[in-house]
Order: sequence, then structure tokens, then C-alpha cells
Amino acid sequence: MSLIVSSTSFAQAGKEVKDTKYRRSSLHTILIESENFPKKDQVIGAYYNAPFPDKFDDHTIGEKSFDPKKYGLVKESSDEEMTSAINKYFTNNKIANKLVAKWFNRKSNGTFDISLVSERGLINASFTDIKTAEASAEGKALLQSAGLELIGNTFVVVSKMKFIENEPVARVTYEAAIVAANKLTISLLRNKAIDVAEKAYNKAKEGYSVWTTSYLYKLKWDDDTSNTFYQDYWIDNSTSGNLAEKKAKFDKSDLFQLELIGSENSTSLVTFSLNGKRTENQIINLAVTRNVDKVYSKLQKKYDVFKTKVPLFTGNPITAKIGLKEGIEAGDKFEVLEANMDPKTGIIEYKRKGTIKVSKNRIWDNRYTGGLPLLDDDGNEINSALEATTFEGGGKYYPGMLIRQIN
Repeated sequence: MSLIVSSTSFAQAGKEVKDTKYRRSSLHTILIESENFPKKDQVIGAYYNAPFPDKFDDHTIGEKSFDPKKYGLVKESSDEEMTSAINKYFTNNKIANKLVAKWFNRKSNGTFDISLVSERGLINASFTDIKTAEASAEGKALLQSAGLELIGNTFVVVSKMKFIENEPVARVTYEAAIVAANKLTISLLRNKAIDVAEKAYNKAKEGYSVWTTSYLYKLKWDDDTSNTFYQDYWIDNSTSGNLAEKKAKFDKSDLFQLELIGSENSTSLVTFSLNGKRTENQIINLAVTRNVDKVYSKLQKKYDVFKTKVPLFTGNPITAKIGLKEGIEAGDKFEVLEANMDPKTGIIEYKRKGTIKVSKNRIWDNRYTGGLPLLDDDGNEINSALEATTFEGGGKYYPGMLIRQIN
């Protein structure tokens, strides 16, 4: 997740922010096949059709869902039992091995290359030959730097979702409020309490709630793992010996592992009383996608390792293409980073150039709309001219510098 151009070359070239290239973290997403719940087919369909998180490189390896019961989960009663089932799924299906295999563009005969590492790492073409890299101290440094930064920032988010009817929950609260109201001896207060309870019930019973729990995992890729991979498992067109045996060795290896970073929860209300301006499926699609976006933003705020960097869109005023979808709030602080790459080694160094904070009332509403107009809770269209979030702070900043949220 590193900006490849230096500040000097960027400014002189006059590049627009759309031309800015930087290293991103890579992501694979998986959905846990939960038990039946209302609107399940629509919810799952909305999950699969949601846009892929745009701050990550898509590292999908094929498997997009699994049934936890096949991996020892009797019922979804605790995080410990759920993560145990997830770990068994990872182990039995060699998910970490498949993530590594995708990084090195593994062919059906087991051979690897570094074309994807070069592409995502923005490595100069002169370093794309693995044998040249092996023979060159500079090439080794570049390959190691890019590999540790890129492959070591590969994540898997495993999510479970439920779509729960609001009415039964609202009715329990309503009935308790009515019981409490009827105990009041003054009729005026009693009638008012009953009226408040009825209004609250009529509002709360509408629609459904989307509940999402997401578990964040990170691919373990340290020096030992990297060195063992290159030494014991690497195969290319120049490799001699029994290739089938070496291919099987990689397939069966337990070297590659996924480590649990943590989890987060998110709940969103789904209401269908929007003056008929959206269909039920459109509302479900919006709710599911926004709920997933919300849990991703919470994971990023909670775990530093999962935080993304974003290029500045403009330097004066200071703006960036992040907003409500990423959970940005007024006053949130970001560090501004300038990244420079040594052209000989490819080693990236970051230098903090200052800090900025989100301006009040200048936050871009970039939440998913499915191509439909933004509506408020009452179904009224929201008109906003904002195309980016505005920040406050000093310093001579320019488009393409990277920003990262800090606590």
C-alpha cells in the first residue's frame, strides 16, 4: 500500500489523482451459510452482488461460502465455536495455500511466476524475471520488500448475516411499556405513556434488521515462511526433477496459515415505508451492502493492521474520496504520508508530513445506492453537491499524497 512516485516527480509531472498508483492490501471474502431466516435468498443474493470493497485488491480464490455444520459447529452460540469451525474450514480446504498460489499465479502443473506481485507491487519490469531477482542483491531486496508488504497484507473476512423481523422484538418492548403505563394512577400520565408506547411500537415494528458479524484474518507471511516457500516449494519452467512430487508437496504443506485478528458486529434497520420509491429487493440490497460496509469500517477503525491508505484528491482545499461509507465522522484525525521509493532497491519509506481532521458538515455521502437517488428515512431525496470529504489542517499537501486514519 505504497505510493510509488516521489513527491518531486509527482509534482513535476502534474499527474491527476486518478493516475496515482499505490500498493493496496488484498482481500478475499467468505459468507457463512447461516440457518434459515426471513428473506434469506434476497439477503444472500444482495451480499454476492454487492460491489467489492474498492480500497482493496480483489484476491478472491473461488470459495465464497461454506456450511459451518460440516466443520463441527452444532449451533451458532459463541464466537469461540464459530472461529473453531472457521479454522477447520481453512485447514481442510487449504485456504492459505490457495491465497499464496494466487499471489504467484500458480499454473495447473504447479509452476509459479511473479507477474501478479510485480503488477500489484508496481515493480519495475527489469525485476520481473525471478532468476534475475535471485542473482541480484538489489533484486532480492525489491522482491523481499514487495513480497513482505503485499503478501503480508492479505486478509480474509468471514461474515455471517441474519435478517431479523423487527415486530416480535418491538412487541415485547411495547407490551412491557403498556404494563408499566397501566400501573400509573393518574389517568393523564397513563394515557400519555400508552400513547408514547404505541407510537414507538408502530415505528419500531416496521421492516427488519440486518445483523452482520465479520471475522478478520491475516495471512502469515514472515521471513521464515517466505524463505521456506522460495527454497522448498518454488517451481518454474527451469525447475528440474519430479515436478509432480514438488507440486504435491506444496498442496499438502501446512506452512501457510491464517491468523485471527479480531471481529466486529454491525446492525442496520431495514424499513419498507419509503413512500413507494423503492422496491423491497432494492431496499434489501441497500441495507445489506451498507451493513457490510459498516462492519468493514469498524474493523478498520479497531485494527491498525487493516487500515487502508487513501490518496488525497485535492491539496487546496484538502479533500479525499472517502466518506460515510468508510464511517468517517467530523473531527476524525488522519496522518498525511509522503512515500518515496529507492529506485535501486525498491524499498519504500514513509514520512509523516502532518495531520489533518475531517471538517464538520463537509463529509461526502458515498454510501451504496445501487444507482438510485439517496433518500432519507422518510423517503425524501437527498441532494448534495459534495464529491469528496474536506479536511482541515496546515502544510503543503498535494493530490496523491496518502492519508491514513489515526486514533
